[in-house]
Parts: sequence; C-alpha cells; structure tokens
Amino acid sequence: MEKVTAHRIELTVVLLLIIALPLLFFRSSVTGFVSSDTKAQILNMTFGESQSVNLISADGAAYINFFSISGEVIGDGSIAIYLVNKDNDAHSLVYTNVGQKKKAPLITGMAAAYAEENDMQSGNLILEQGQKLDWPGSLGENSASGSFAAVCMESCYLSQDMFTSDNFELQVYVEPGTILKLQEIFYTVG
Repeated sequence: MEKVTAHRIELTVVLLLIIALPLLFFRSSVTGFVSSDTKAQILNMTFGESQSVNLISADGAAYINFFSISGEVIGDGSIAIYLVNKDNDAHSLVYTNVGQKKKAPLITGMAAAYAEENDMQSGNLILEQGQKLDWPGSLGENSASGSFAAVCMESCYLSQDMFTSDNFELQVYVEPGTILKLQEIFYTVG
C-alpha cells in the first residue's frame, strides 16, 4: 500500500514538473479578448493620382482605435495610404505595396459577405473628396500589384490621444501610371 502511495506522489510530482517547467522558460502573458463593434463601409473609389479623402464622423468626436482597408493595385507603381487626424496631424500608415510580394488577384466581395454574416455595423463616416496631393517621389523599391484585404500596417491599434477627432483624412499617394481601387474600410470606434 505504501508503494502505491509513493508511486502516486512521484507521478503527481513528475506531472507538475512537466507542466511547470515550460512556464519558467517561456514568458507567458495574459491575453485578453476585448469585444468591439467593427464597422464596415463600402468605398468603391478609384484613384489614378494622389488625393485625399475627408472622413467626417457623423456622431461628433470619436476615437478610431482600429482602421483597415481593402482594395486592389493595378500597375507596377508604388502606393501608400495614411489615416490622418486633421486636428493634430497624427499620421498612421494603413497600407503600402512597397516591399510586398506580388499576389494573385483575390476574389472580391468576401469582406462584404463576412460583414453581413457577422452583423457588422454599417459605417457612420461621411466621405468627401479632398484635395489633390503632390506625389512625394519614390516610396521605395519592389512594389507589388494585386488585391489586398482588410490590411492595417500601422493602424491596427491607434492611440486614443492621437486619434480622437471628428475630422479624419485618408491621404492616398499613387505613383503616376498606377491605378488604385479602394473597395472597403473597416474600423472600430472606442
């Protein structure tokens, strides 16, 4: 009987060590889930030159804490899209095709279907055509054409101090000879 008890204790200690040792060597962190309402808004805009698009919050001042975009680049030129808070001139890169690998065209309409299936809220940003922007020159080498979906390069998490406003702007830079089709934006308001 004492041997059986000793084996049970040894087995328990071994199992605890197997579980506890990895925790000592790998820094674990607590990951939390934050529920948010992602808003989707169809753009269907085509750009053949650099231009801004004004995004005005219909609900007054809002904190945009996440912003992504879907679209397609046609041609071999560079493009870059920035989200800008017009009140404090804070910039965040949403997408650029510089340094990206060339991709095969994606089947479009998937984001809209996803939005309907998951009851995504319709966006409440008022879109207005902005001013023409000057091409800043080369954005880099190895630009890729093709579709991109729900991309947020530096705009996946936006600071509340920097991105609370009722007056935002998308600055869309398109290298001459390149076409950019923006299909949809996704964002959350905190």
